[in-house]
Amino acid sequence: MLMYCILILFILWTVVPIYIVISNSFRKTIEIKQMPPKLVFEPTFSHYEKILSLDRFGVYFKNSMIISCSVTAFTILLGSLAAYGLKICKSSIGKRISNVLLLGKMVPSITILVPLFVMMNRVRLTGTYLAPILTLSCLSLPFVTWLMAGFIGDIPDELIESASIMGCSRVKTFGIIILPLLKPAIASATILVMQSSWNELMFSLQLTNLKTYPLTVGVARYVGAVSVDWGKCSAAATITMVPIIIIGFFMQKYLVSGMTAGAVKG
Repeated sequence: MLMYCILILFILWTVVPIYIVISNSFRKTIEIKQMPPKLVFEPTFSHYEKILSLDRFGVYFKNSMIISCSVTAFTILLGSLAAYGLKICKSSIGKRISNVLLLGKMVPSITILVPLFVMMNRVRLTGTYLAPILTLSCLSLPFVTWLMAGFIGDIPDELIESASIMGCSRVKTFGIIILPLLKPAIASATILVMQSSWNELMFSLQLTNLKTYPLTVGVARYVGAVSVDWGKCSAAATITMVPIIIIGFFMQKYLVSGMTAGAVKG
């Protein structure tokens, strides 16, 4: 009974805020401010019509897709190659590096915000897509490398050696042997990196401008200094949730296997 009570509380803690956001996106502005809120109400699509027709929501969505897809592609490609390099490294340096990859996660990201902004500003990258792409890629790369290293570490050395005997170069071995075996890890890394880069706000708020604002910054712009447009804010947040929910739904089986595989050695 205790386990079920804890589980129910956890579900309520997770589902209720999502329900509030989605329901507010279909309520009239005056109904959103009513306390207590009505559970039964007449839905309206006026908030969606406003953000899709009057605001730059389409531009924000496109910018988020460009940034998130680029970050995901770069980190998975470079992380896989880095993990493969640690695998074929015969010295003890490779094992030591793989053990300290996640130390950077112990440092709060906000501590590097100011020097990063100064650096990007000096090379004239602020306001471009490249600034958030490089920043988020660097932040996600250690985790992706660590995740891929766990998978590649379980691949027998004999498999790589047999490919070498057959005349395959290291690059060809990675392409025809290692990469197909990394499908669960790639799927797992895709959803995790995509989610973190899609929901990132702090760096995007400082490194982008009106032309390159992603969705998170666009939603935050509905929060004013005096008032908040809860209707448009909820509608924008609801649309923002949809792509990640769809990706997570189709890749959830890979997500579980990707996070657990490689953790237990056979």
